[in-house]
Formats: sequence, C-alpha cells, structure tokens
Amino acid sequence: MINFKSDFQRTATAILGTFVLTTTFVGAAIGPARAVETAPVTYAAAAQNTGHVNA
Repeated sequence: MINFKSDFQRTATAILGTFVLTTTFVGAAIGPARAVETAPVTYAAAAQNTGHVNA
C-alpha cells in the first residue's frame, strides 16, 4: 500500500538534499577561481616561483 505522507517526506528530503549538495559543489568549484581572480600574480612573484631573476 502507498503511504503518500511518508513518500512525500522522502521526496522533499531528497530534493532538499540535492539542492544543498549542488550549492556546495558549485561553491567549491567557484572558490578557487575567485581566489585567482582577486589575487593576480605579479611579475616579481612569478619570477621568484620559476627561478628567473632580473640581473
């Protein structure tokens, strides 16, 4: 026998969980990209990291 109240609660919980996980995954993907955007690498820092030095 179908219990609509229980089925609705399970469906609502699954949908809510999907939204929470999707938001978390999108946030985790955007975070590193935003960090690179807001902190550009300067020439001096790039030269120091690659071992090149201006003489």
